[in-house]
Amino acid sequence: MTISEFPKVTVLKDRCSGCQECLVRCPVEAISLDEFTYTVDVDGSVCVACRQCERTCPFSAIHVEGAVRVDARVPAHLFEPEDVRADLHEVRVGFLNDDELIAEASRCLNCPDATCVRGCPTHNDIPAFIAAARNLDFDGARAVLAATSSMPEICSRVCDTGTQCEGACSFALAGDMPVAIHEIERYLADRSTPVSTKAEPVGLSVAVIGGGPAGIGVADVVARGGGQVTIFEAGAEIGGLLRSGIPEFTLPNAVVSRVASQLEDLGVEVVPNTRVSLEVLEDLTRSFDAVIIAQGANAPLPITAAGKENVHVTEANDFLDRAYHTIMDHSDDPVELTGPKNVLVVGAGNTAMDVARMTRRLGGSATCVDWMDRRFSLVRPDELGEAEHEGVEVLFSVTVASLRPLANGRIAATLVATVQEDRQQRPKVTDKVFRVMEVDEVVAALGYRIEPDLLATFPSLPVRKEVPIIKDRHWVASGIFNGLANDVSRRMAVGDLSVGREHARARAQIALKDHIYVVGDSLIGPSTVVEAMAQGRKLGRSLLDRSSRLAPSVVGRLRPPRVLISIDSPGGTTRALALRLADLLSSVTNEIVAVPVDQVSSDMVADFDLLVLATWVDGLVVGGQHASPATERLVGQLPVGAATQVAVLMTYGFDPGHSLDRLEALVVQRGLRVVAQCAMKSHGDGLFGFVHDLSVATWPDIDAAGLAKAVLVAGEILPSEVGATIGIRPELAAAVARSVNELRALRGTDELMTKVMNSVNELQVVIDGWRRQDKSVAQHHSARTSVLAQ
Repeated sequence: MTISEFPKVTVLKDRCSGCQECLVRCPVEAISLDEFTYTVDVDGSVCVACRQCERTCPFSAIHVEGAVRVDARVPAHLFEPEDVRADLHEVRVGFLNDDELIAEASRCLNCPDATCVRGCPTHNDIPAFIAAARNLDFDGARAVLAATSSMPEICSRVCDTGTQCEGACSFALAGDMPVAIHEIERYLADRSTPVSTKAEPVGLSVAVIGGGPAGIGVADVVARGGGQVTIFEAGAEIGGLLRSGIPEFTLPNAVVSRVASQLEDLGVEVVPNTRVSLEVLEDLTRSFDAVIIAQGANAPLPITAAGKENVHVTEANDFLDRAYHTIMDHSDDPVELTGPKNVLVVGAGNTAMDVARMTRRLGGSATCVDWMDRRFSLVRPDELGEAEHEGVEVLFSVTVASLRPLANGRIAATLVATVQEDRQQRPKVTDKVFRVMEVDEVVAALGYRIEPDLLATFPSLPVRKEVPIIKDRHWVASGIFNGLANDVSRRMAVGDLSVGREHARARAQIALKDHIYVVGDSLIGPSTVVEAMAQGRKLGRSLLDRSSRLAPSVVGRLRPPRVLISIDSPGGTTRALALRLADLLSSVTNEIVAVPVDQVSSDMVADFDLLVLATWVDGLVVGGQHASPATERLVGQLPVGAATQVAVLMTYGFDPGHSLDRLEALVVQRGLRVVAQCAMKSHGDGLFGFVHDLSVATWPDIDAAGLAKAVLVAGEILPSEVGATIGIRPELAAAVARSVNELRALRGTDELMTKVMNSVNELQVVIDGWRRQDKSVAQHHSARTSVLAQ
């Protein structure tokens, strides 16, 4: 390569602050720091023009010119028979051998802050499994994928990667071709065996209504975490739209069955051919700790053409099911295969392409119409290209104005032109007739929505994938919002799409009614397979975390509580007390996050066990006091029905009045519970009492009994084991370990051991009673305290 072919990188020295954001993010170490000027220098001969430095510089001090320096992407392989009639073989072949895998994996830069991971709805560690691919470590790659994905062999086949991981690849954000992440993932998943490892039972039982992607995500996580899962599936086999809505030539049933078998190996119970009505949800909550609605969005959007009521319009999924069985029934003699000769498909999304391509496999012709401009269409480019290659006619900027039955049994369709100048603009229907055509069948493939009865039961649905005006600073720093518009992502804002998915994923772990959750398309409306699965996994993890605070003790399993402290402190007094509180709480947990109130989001709250509102009293005695406006705004935005508990630490100068009561009422309105509250002056008298009340109310299950059992049945206790069991600071853990090891050395006769074990077991009963809020057990314990102490 000549010098003129190297990228031209310009550093504006007057803007560079020496913050080194670009230096730490450069994947090829082309950037260094000039220690005399404290500005950066760039070695153009090393630079690959990925433009990460340009995207992440907070001062716009770096500009990169020139083409990306990367090897050409390994071309995709397709199965393309001359005649697709009755042919359901998988069209996308994937890599042919290990050499192609290694060649494509070698294109990856292994970025330090990989934007592809943020673009992936389930946050697969993409650089890690690609690194394993380069070494042909299939088992290692499977382990990486299993940490975040329940079905990599499926996602890698059906994901809309252009608006997800590959659209967020550094090369795509720089305007070039991304790493073929989905091809690498598929090759690895198809050639590795998942390990059906399970944790010890945790006493959590979950009912999942629907065995589609969201249900599979929940079941996989909960079952691996030691919970019991029962899936109520309306069909004969789990899979949902993976079986009914995606044709065999895109997603073979054998691949879906492989994922279903993995769940069976984990002990998941499947109840097939069972539809669960919404009327019995509360009955299910009496038998299960949690009930999850994951039935998808199955209400088809109707067409609006005049005269539609006078003709038969087939729903897309019904057509796909009928076509599949027709082809299978004639698999031995495809010559006898018959179907509609001419099909009009209203819609041109991915489902419409499936319908049209199945029509071709029935021996007919298909025309798809979409009122959107081709530039703004939502169809995946590969789906569109394959359909057109197979002979499907796809008409954009056209819609169906009217349908009319004909005497010969056919249908006359009048198509008119539409106009759309911008992606955000709704297409305008004109009077210009584009075509009048006769067809044998009309299929509606305009998409789906949440069923009306589900919307009536949960009026807050669907949850919107909101994009905040002020975005998370870690996401902003990654540069994902600053990529060049490119054809890979169909010129959509990949960063905004990713953040919107994060909001929906966080909402999935919030109950809409007591112990009743909604995930996947049932929560947000039609989305993608991986989004639904990611939401299911998020909820599954959340259920396990909550159960670990309440389940019977198992040594080493108890998770320390997670505490979020919201600090509203203009003058600094409340902040000082909040930080003292954090230090005191660190004796029982090492998971404490303290942030200013304006940085606390509803999504963040759902990830914590306890929210402490550190605030101050505002208002006058005459007019009535209340909590600060910023804290009240935060409470008004808290997720309704979240499992997070709330505590209030309030400072005041003269008199708190009824401020605590008013703030508690606002919290209760959001369906949350205040477990402890305290109002104090700046000197902080009463802080220790507040911590005591907080500890008793929030985590009375510190595993003393579990630790004692470990002392009696195991060898020497290590400080790390103590910390893992009861979640205390390292120095305290060391002291406890030293004491219990000394005690263990004094163990005497079997009779003494028996008495000690009896006491420990009785103590365990008391702890479990506290967890169940069983007052009778607690009272019994109080009456026998002196006896146990002897």
